Amino acid sequence: MRPGPLVGLLPLVVVIWGFVAVYLLQLAIDAGGQARQREKAVEEMMYFPSGRFMRPASIEYQVLAADIVWLRAVQYYGYHLMTDRKYEWLGHIFEILTELDPRFIGAYHFGALTLAWDANNPDEALQLLRLGMRRNPTSWQLPFDAGFITYMLTRDYEMAARYFRIAAELPGAWHVTQRWAAVAAGRAGSFEVARDMWLEIYQGTENRRIRELAVRQLRAVKVSQDTARLQEAVNRFREDRGRLPVGLAELVRAGYTVSLPEEPYGGRYYLEADRVRSSTPARERD
Repeated sequence: MRPGPLVGLLPLVVVIWGFVAVYLLQLAIDAGGQARQREKAVEEMMYFPSGRFMRPASIEYQVLAADIVWLRAVQYYGYHLMTDRKYEWLGHIFEILTELDPRFIGAYHFGALTLAWDANNPDEALQLLRLGMRRNPTSWQLPFDAGFITYMLTRDYEMAARYFRIAAELPGAWHVTQRWAAVAAGRAGSFEVARDMWLEIYQGTENRRIRELAVRQLRAVKVSQDTARLQEAVNRFREDRGRLPVGLAELVRAGYTVSLPEEPYGGRYYLEADRVRSSTPARERD
C-alpha cells in the first residue's frame, strides 16, 4: 500500500518538534533564575529527542537541524557560563549535534574542551572525542584534543603521548603535535608546560569561546604558579629564621623573592597563617 501524504511529512514534523523543544527550553531559561524555572528547563530538555532518534527522522533536514542545535549549544553554554556554571545537559546537546552531523569537527572540539574544563567531566569529553575519531579517522584535531585532555586532567601521560602521536601522523597536523608527544612521553608535568599548552591552544583557534576558555585557564595557571613560588619562599624563610614572615612584603625585603607577582584577577596575594592565598574567591575568577 502506498503511504499516505501525511507519512511523508513525518520527518519534518519530528524536526519541528525538536525545534519547539529547543524554543521552550530557551523561554524557560530566559524567564529568570528562580529554582522552579531551572527545574522546568531541565524537565523540558529530558524530552528533547536523542541524536540517534533525530538523525534518521530528520534525514532530509540534517543541515538545518545541526545548525539549530549548534546555536542552542552555544546559547546554553554561554548562559550557564554567566550564571550558575552548571552544565548538566551540555553532553546531551553535543550528542544530538554530532549524531546529526558526524563530520562536524568543530562540534567535537568545542564540546570536548567545554565538557572537560567547564563541566569538569573529562571522561565524557574523551568519550565524545573517541566517537568523533571513529567517525573521522583522518582528523588530527580530535586525537590532539584527546591527548591534551588526557595530559592535563587525567594525567595518563602514556595514553596522552599515544594520542599526540596518532595526531602527528595525520594530514595537516598542527606543528606542535610531535613536540607534545615527546613532552607527554617524558611525563613533564609543570606550570610552564601547562602555560605553553594553553597559550598554543589560544593562538591556534579562531573559536571565540575556546579562546576565552584558554584565557581563563592561563590566569588559573598563573595563580597556581605564583602561589607555589611564594609558598616556597615562605618555607625557606621559616627554615632559615625559625618564624613566619610578617607578610609577603618581608620576603622581598629579606631577598627571598625579587618582587611580588601581580595577581591576574586584580586582587592580591597574602599570607594566611602559613599558607599563601589569593584574595580573589574561586567563584569570582572569570
